[in-house]
Amino acid sequence: MELFREWRKRIVAILAAVLFLITSVGFSGMVIWQMRKDGQKNKEDTKLQEVLKQAQDKQSAAQSSPASEPVTKKEGKLEGTKLAGFTPQGTVTTLQITDPIVGTGAEVKASDTITAHYTGALVADGTIFQSSLDSGRPFTSALSGLIKGWQAGIPGMKVGGTRRLVIPAEQAYGSQSQAGIPANSDLVFDIQLISIGN
Repeated sequence: MELFREWRKRIVAILAAVLFLITSVGFSGMVIWQMRKDGQKNKEDTKLQEVLKQAQDKQSAAQSSPASEPVTKKEGKLEGTKLAGFTPQGTVTTLQITDPIVGTGAEVKASDTITAHYTGALVADGTIFQSSLDSGRPFTSALSGLIKGWQAGIPGMKVGGTRRLVIPAEQAYGSQSQAGIPANSDLVFDIQLISIGN
């Protein structure tokens, strides 16, 4: 009987030791797993912080550059090149209007103010004398303040569309020469309508 009790105590002690060992190993495994998980999370947090800092730096740099300074393209300037898809013509006698892309937005009325990108060229040889795309900034103007060719050629155009106007000299600058435009020059404009105001 005494021997049985002694064996029983030993078995209980061994079982307790095994149980303690299993519990310790399991707890240690959980601690190691949690540490690895935390380490991975820290790495991800560090990467995220780096990305956010880079974005903030870019935004700060953009805000610090004065808005009044023109944004100029380093390469691919249109001024001085030939207008794409245009064949030089002889004398133009009437306003010509074509819409490569018909817009789906609001339609321009004669009393409207428009915001648009434009590229202007000489009809005689297709040389571009000016383009708002070179600065990356569209222009905004009341239609009534523009040359007659635009006043007659823009109404009816829809936002989102592009229009080509081939304008006789008398509906452009007539006998007045302008920068890059000799007197009595017929002009061609490619116009991308961005928005309409009143």
